[in-house]
Amino acid sequence: MKVLITGATGLVGSKVADLFRQHGHQVHYLSTRTEALENQPDYKGFLWDVKEMIIDDSCIEGVDAIIHLAGESVFQRWTDEVKKRIMSSRLDSTQLLLNLLERNDHQVKHVITASAVGIYPSQQNGESMKEQDVPPADDSFLAEVCLAWESIGFQFKELGLQHSIVRIGIVLAGEGGALEQMAKPVKLYAGAGFGNGKMWQSWIAVDDLAGIFLYLSENQLAGVYNGVAPQPVRNRAMIETIGKVLGKPVFLPNVPKFMLKLMLGEMAIIVLGSQYVSSEKIEKAGYQFKYPELALALNDYLES
Repeated sequence: MKVLITGATGLVGSKVADLFRQHGHQVHYLSTRTEALENQPDYKGFLWDVKEMIIDDSCIEGVDAIIHLAGESVFQRWTDEVKKRIMSSRLDSTQLLLNLLERNDHQVKHVITASAVGIYPSQQNGESMKEQDVPPADDSFLAEVCLAWESIGFQFKELGLQHSIVRIGIVLAGEGGALEQMAKPVKLYAGAGFGNGKMWQSWIAVDDLAGIFLYLSENQLAGVYNGVAPQPVRNRAMIETIGKVLGKPVFLPNVPKFMLKLMLGEMAIIVLGSQYVSSEKIEKAGYQFKYPELALALNDYLES
């Protein structure tokens, strides 16, 4: 199989690209920088510029599937300008891919787009959230972004292609991402939960997330899938488990909700939101998690 990946140099995208290559597939990827382009037998880069809506059409030559992960990071203070960039980076890049497919002969059969579990309403009662094409959404900006991104993604189906959506939870990895940020204060004996510490955190190991993208591609599975591990945990419990693995006690009181809102503004919803999200659908489809439990992932990813 030959796959085109957007966001292939990011935390998730790089892991996805590596996994596809390990399984004998060829990877095309898109970049905005000429110096980032490689030309190997199984890994080839092509230029695109989302702001200018320009893309190298040859990037889809021989491609069977597209995995669309590109989008500006939501982990920055949400000014009006930043919110505009976050939204447009996702919608415009998706539209650019739609335009690419509409104007070219191609053999693409399957497109997988990303979303986030932040689309789901925030609640703390532990009610399991399962996939719906259009779920009852939260009223946050993050949910607004997810709804808009998923909505434009459905247009791939109108082109006669199979379309999948992966709603991604908190991604844990050995370097970079959320785990690195959570572990830093713990290592300095300054670890603490957020708010009341009872928010459900639906997480996933980056290896399993990449595995899900590979599994959906190889089996051409269409539809919406939650990209989360089988066992969500409470926020305080996650921080304490990080401390246990690192051998560092977590004894400080939680950071109050009002303080997080002062520091982060509207973006505080990312750390204060509570979603207990189900992995049942992808498991029933046959995917077997490498890291179903938090401690397993932390033991492999954390260094004391």
